Amino acid sequence: MVLVYTEFESERLRYILDLMLKELLGVQYSIVHELSTEQEQVAVIDYRPLPEFGLRINAGSLLKESETRPVEVAGRENGDQFEILLDGSEQFDPLAAAFYLTSRYEEFMPYEPDAHERFRADASCLKRLGVLERPLVNEWAVQIRDRLLKLNPELKFNPRKFEYLSTIDIDQAWKYKHKGFSRTLGGFLGDLASLRTAKLYERCAVLLGFMQDPFDNYELQHAWHEEFDSKVQYFLQVGRRGKFDKNQNADNKAFQRLIRDLDDVAHVGIHPSYQSNYHKSLLKAERGSLENILGRKVTRSRQHFLMHKMPDTYLNLLEIGVTRDYTMGYSTDLGFRGGIAAPFHFYDLSREEYTDLLLIPFCFMDITPLHYMGKTVDEAQEIASELIDKVKAVGGLFCTLWHNESLSDSERWNGWRPLYRHILKEVSA
Repeated sequence: MVLVYTEFESERLRYILDLMLKELLGVQYSIVHELSTEQEQVAVIDYRPLPEFGLRINAGSLLKESETRPVEVAGRENGDQFEILLDGSEQFDPLAAAFYLTSRYEEFMPYEPDAHERFRADASCLKRLGVLERPLVNEWAVQIRDRLLKLNPELKFNPRKFEYLSTIDIDQAWKYKHKGFSRTLGGFLGDLASLRTAKLYERCAVLLGFMQDPFDNYELQHAWHEEFDSKVQYFLQVGRRGKFDKNQNADNKAFQRLIRDLDDVAHVGIHPSYQSNYHKSLLKAERGSLENILGRKVTRSRQHFLMHKMPDTYLNLLEIGVTRDYTMGYSTDLGFRGGIAAPFHFYDLSREEYTDLLLIPFCFMDITPLHYMGKTVDEAQEIASELIDKVKAVGGLFCTLWHNESLSDSERWNGWRPLYRHILKEVSA
């Protein structure tokens, strides 16, 4: 048991103590406002403005407050540790800093959105400080554990252990097949008019049965996942078609069979359509459609295009019964959007509520090294290995976001399959 000696209690304080002590370090704690002479000799975190005992952390004001406001954020190296400093303080408060990051405090502040009205990685304090690719919250938790063990070597921890999760979005189940007559004819005429001869040949070969549809690489996925004993989570889009929503119709029997087949070997969650972000009723309807196909409740979600706005997106998901969301990450940048490589709960700053919605962050998306970073496959493998090592060092969760399209080995994805296999092999070593 760890005693947290403090002059105050708050929902914010309980949230971050639960995360860092219980969930990351596997140790129980108790908040106390007085200490006996005997208690001063045990594992104590003295969390006051002028700490005197045990593990001394100079408490800032952020965890005492119950409203959001502009916060000055700076950073500094301190040996192997990187410290996030708030409100111009020279004293590092890892509890307040971890809360600032995991509550996504900066996303509740006004910001300049991207073309899809999303929070940009460039607006993140972690990107600005050059530490987006470090799981800082995990690192700080490990440092707290080590300092507590110096105070009491017999203190027992049961920390998180390294794990890997592959998450795969199915935005288009097939590239050419099962599209219906109108879409197939339109695609054929488009290729012809644009003189896309290679694509025209591929389309004809697939539709005539001489070639497997490039997006239909599910057997390969299953074989690799079984070979490396990988945990997998799929997300299927079943909403109506639109400018950014291109999947098969949910009434398509082949599509329904595929969804059930994927759920048999892994787990299927909802991939809400782009349009559902602007028409809330679509979110509930799409989830209901997927539930009808699967014959069970759907409680896991990832936003299509990573469409996300604090706190609206998460409140909408909570309202329809979603308990896990996998949207926390960036498409443009690799790394840890919340500064953490582990699941963590959504803290709703608009209501000061510690919610039941569990957020599972990803740190590596397939499109990022190819499109946004301009890397080769070999370079992307090196970057992936470096990230994996960082997560292994703190016993975190290494979660990737892939698509069946990126495993198609066609068009821009030609030659990129080895990157995914490399990651599966590295995390299993």
